[in-house]
Amino acid sequence: MDTYLITGAGTGIGAAVARNLARRPGARVLLVGRRREPLEAVCAEIGGEAAGHAILSGDVADRAWFAGALAGAEARLDAHPLIGVFANAGIGGSNDFHLGPEADRWDEILRVNLTGTYVTAKVCEPYLLHAPSDRPRHLVMTSSILARFGAEGMTAYAAAKTGMLGLMRCLALEWGPSGVLVNAICPGWVETEMAVSRLQDIAHADGIPLADCITRESSHVPTRHFAAPDEVAHLVSYLISDTQRSITGATLDINNGAHMA
Repeated sequence: MDTYLITGAGTGIGAAVARNLARRPGARVLLVGRRREPLEAVCAEIGGEAAGHAILSGDVADRAWFAGALAGAEARLDAHPLIGVFANAGIGGSNDFHLGPEADRWDEILRVNLTGTYVTAKVCEPYLLHAPSDRPRHLVMTSSILARFGAEGMTAYAAAKTGMLGLMRCLALEWGPSGVLVNAICPGWVETEMAVSRLQDIAHADGIPLADCITRESSHVPTRHFAAPDEVAHLVSYLISDTQRSITGATLDINNGAHMA
């Protein structure tokens, strides 16, 4: 029986990955996020505590909290080793810089997206290394298509998501000899709350209805549609699997052709 840890598990891609991994026989999922209510909803959907799943509600960038939360689950992780980690927690939004501190979100966006991913990796590291070495263990990070190119007003978000790719490559080198594979995904537009919030900002700035904004943005994508969270979840599920033993240090684009590396 295996344990999988997912940050940002309450909504969107994280929730879809939780549902996907929970279908595996004997799987135990640790759902991590800031807001307890959506975590509880996902946990109930996949079988709840009776099925061995659990919630850790807190700030992923808080090293002391995260380390303490996993230490509290240590007995469970001895019985059901941590095989896969999906570092998915993140926040979006623009960070237009003005000389008033209330207007600039640089620190917050970098802290949650980049530092939070680093803390997740380092807190989980001893548990991944402790798991049986005859099987691959996995860390997958959610970066973004904005790690591939820039966007106006998204300086902090693009910088954080680009920094994650450097973090991923370094950890892949460091952990590879121990059998832990580290990869990142770069989604484009995905049908999530965060994407809708960003599209609403764009629609407002351009003075058009949200529906028109979605139509316009999807017209720029070769396939003319956005990805569903479940599509991304299937990719992550493969990356966090026993059959995946050779992909590490890789960035996988899932963006409907919006960027072709």
